[in-house]
Order: sequence, then C-alpha cells, then structure tokens
Amino acid sequence: MASNFVAVFDACVLYPAPIRDLLLRLAVTGLFRARWSERIHDEWIPGGSA
Repeated sequence: MASNFVAVFDACVLYPAPIRDLLLRLAVTGLFRARWSERIHDEWIPGGSA
C-alpha cells in the first residue's frame, strides 16, 4: 500500500551511498514516497552542473 507521506530528498542525503540506500529501501516498503527535483539530482550526480 502506498503511503500518503512524501519525503523530498536533498542532495546531502542522496550523495552518501549508505544514507541514500537506507532511505530508498524504506521508501520501497511504502513507508513514504521519495521525491527530488532535477536540480537536486544534478547536485549529487558526479559531474553534475552544480
């Protein structure tokens, strides 16, 4: 069952792999829905524009 809760992930939780993995695993369980913007995505991807 999908949760009504939405968590917006910032680059500071997406970049360290252990934190990102934990949070994404929790999101997969349906505890919350993980979201981030294209700008946040660009910040944490190596070689991003930020």
